[in-house]
Amino acid sequence: MQTRTQRERVTWGMCAALVSLCVAGCASPLRRNWQAYRQAKKAGDYETAALCLHKDARIWHGKKEGEGAPLRPRGGPYKDWDKEFCAKSSREDVRIEGRTLTYISTENNDFYRLIDGTPTRARITYYFDDNDKITGMLYAPLTPRHLRPPDRYDEFEAWANGKYPGLLDSAEMKIPNNPKRWRQLLVEWRRDVGLPAIE
Repeated sequence: MQTRTQRERVTWGMCAALVSLCVAGCASPLRRNWQAYRQAKKAGDYETAALCLHKDARIWHGKKEGEGAPLRPRGGPYKDWDKEFCAKSSREDVRIEGRTLTYISTENNDFYRLIDGTPTRARITYYFDDNDKITGMLYAPLTPRHLRPPDRYDEFEAWANGKYPGLLDSAEMKIPNNPKRWRQLLVEWRRDVGLPAIE
């Protein structure tokens, strides 16, 4: 026979389970579509990811001005850069207001490590149509370079300009172009100036 305390524990346990089920099952359709889009992209299922997008979905950087660029499941111009520099990001403070979903993203990657920099933070906003499809995405940095703690990029740039004049100013090296060459240069610079290697 159960005591009153045992019955109360069972009752509270059942309530907690029901709340969890409701939260999982009653999630906003915007959140569900956003999660489905992210999961499909991560799995490399770009056809499924495309189903989560409006046919003319756009992406903006900094401010939502002008037409933006096409938002594609396979990624934009930073796809190869992020892959080469092993970018990892976290998400926090996910909020839904009206037809938008926003969150704070914190990213770290090997480029930041190679210049002894710190992770960057950005506010990501997704926009949705009345069918819950993603119509756009805005990437708005919260930590522009001049507000971040000091790093060694200026030292690297001075070294590169001395050893390879004009290279960093060339079209082929405009970030996010040529990430493999960027990594090679950063590794070479650290070795030349006696900084420890970054694994």
